[in-house]
Amino acid sequence: MEDRILEILRRGKGVWEKMREKRPLVYHITNFVAMPEQAHITLTIGASPVMALSPDEARDMCAISNALLINIGTPSQEQLQTMKQALSTANEKDIPVLLDPVGYGATPFRNYVVDELLNIGKFTVIKGNSGEIMALAGNMGTVRGVDAVNEDNRGLIETVKALSKKYNTIVIATGEEDFVSNGDETSSVKGGSKMLRKITGSGCIAGSIIASLLGVKEDPIISSVAGIIALKTAAKRAEERSLGPGSFRMHLFDELAILKGEDIIKEGDIVIWT
Repeated sequence: MEDRILEILRRGKGVWEKMREKRPLVYHITNFVAMPEQAHITLTIGASPVMALSPDEARDMCAISNALLINIGTPSQEQLQTMKQALSTANEKDIPVLLDPVGYGATPFRNYVVDELLNIGKFTVIKGNSGEIMALAGNMGTVRGVDAVNEDNRGLIETVKALSKKYNTIVIATGEEDFVSNGDETSSVKGGSKMLRKITGSGCIAGSIIASLLGVKEDPIISSVAGIIALKTAAKRAEERSLGPGSFRMHLFDELAILKGEDIIKEGDIVIWT
């Protein structure tokens, strides 16, 4: 098991460095609240963001991108059409896609949007907080707004494994400890900072980091784990330099900007569950 952990960390280092070299273009269809933060963070880590919300250009924009991120934080019928057009193009052109089902379980319309997308397309990664992932699986996890209410991790490992097999995708459940599964192997990643809860869009930021790494088209479970380690490492270091949420946000950006591939190996705190 230690050999597998070291392999994940070493390959994660390589993916981080390759992302910095390739500067993948990440097409974001995302919410109005976190959009600027996601644009900034994508640039900060070395990738390139593009935001386009009209269905009239979704296919064209997706076709020139290296990864697609779909975040349903502020859903509308028009945005759903944009998501459908982009998702179809991404699947046709083998472009990796990350789905962030923000607030799934909170309202029937949010559930409809996510369920519709899952019915018509294929996702490389589904990333949500523990409440969203449990709700998506039909379990007892609940959400209020975009915050997880039930943070009990009992059964979460089995849930991410089952969802991964159901949708043939990587599933990530975030929290104090993040769980990542490809259906056969499930890893948990510890670390980070509770200050992430004090800034808007920290989960959306995580999505942008992972999508940027997906854009280099390496093993998506390696990209997912590496992205989580990167955010947790930067958050831990930012908290040490911060006086409160405002300075934490500033230092988080700075720490992500200077994060090296070697830091993935040094700071990655992983457990593999069989």
